[in-house]
Amino acid sequence: MVTFRTLEHIQQLLAEDPQAASQATGLERSLYLDGGSSFLKLGRWSEKASEFVVQTVSWEEGEATLSGIFQQFLSEGTEYIVASLVYAPSKERLNELFRILGEKYDFEVVWLDHASIEGLDLRINYSPVNSLGLDRLIAAYGAHAFCSGSVVVVDLGSAVTVDSLTQTQFDGGVIAPGLKAVQVGMQQITPHLPIPSAQKTSEFPPKSTQNALWWGQYAFWVAGIEGMILEVARAANTQEIILTGGDAIWFFDQVVNQRRKDGPVQDAAVGFNVGMQKDHSLDGMKVVVRPHLVLEGLRFLSRRSCF
Repeated sequence: MVTFRTLEHIQQLLAEDPQAASQATGLERSLYLDGGSSFLKLGRWSEKASEFVVQTVSWEEGEATLSGIFQQFLSEGTEYIVASLVYAPSKERLNELFRILGEKYDFEVVWLDHASIEGLDLRINYSPVNSLGLDRLIAAYGAHAFCSGSVVVVDLGSAVTVDSLTQTQFDGGVIAPGLKAVQVGMQQITPHLPIPSAQKTSEFPPKSTQNALWWGQYAFWVAGIEGMILEVARAANTQEIILTGGDAIWFFDQVVNQRRKDGPVQDAAVGFNVGMQKDHSLDGMKVVVRPHLVLEGLRFLSRRSCF
């Protein structure tokens, strides 16, 4: 049977048994769901590996696929599901699936929302509060779980958010299109132009329209995202940057890590760094990647009294 619970109820249960894990898998008995715009990310925490075991599925998948994934987790010892969504209609879809699975398995579900989170550890300096994306707020709690002081949280997904966080307050941020959104938008507005090259080319300056489009979109987006991060960091008076989301590892490797290796010299195989000075790039910042920050926030909130 499936039982729908409050956040406070799950916190109490887990506080009574903070080390609870399935003997069969060595994973915690809680399954965390991060429902984004395009994908549903499912994760369980492994104490042994100190990381999440994660599976990602597109919302476009049918009910049979979703059911099979959840049955796998439930058969491996999942007892609690802690979930959040950015797209409300998906909630009823999952609830119907949970009710069907409840005919075979016993588990408890808690849906996090603004009301259940507001008034906990972070003051939310955003108006109105319920217009703040739930994933942004929960990611802030994920950062809050291990950071002290101010930090900028950058979520690189279908959309990009750059948020300012102090030890006690979510202090607002910026929303921008992801790289794919920029590419799709360009194709819609200028359909007479060819489709850009599929991969980065070492040819620079570009000498074909396809390569010119690729470099223009890539450089425009990277410079814009980097500029927003620096502006929010200056406003927050911090050098601490956390990258999360589906493109976080790629962004770090292509924009941050490679630039630090090669220096501020143009290398078309690395990035668009002509004349880039340290004061105008992320070179002087402490940048870390935590790709599953929303899952970390869900875990922190559900086990808040255990930390």
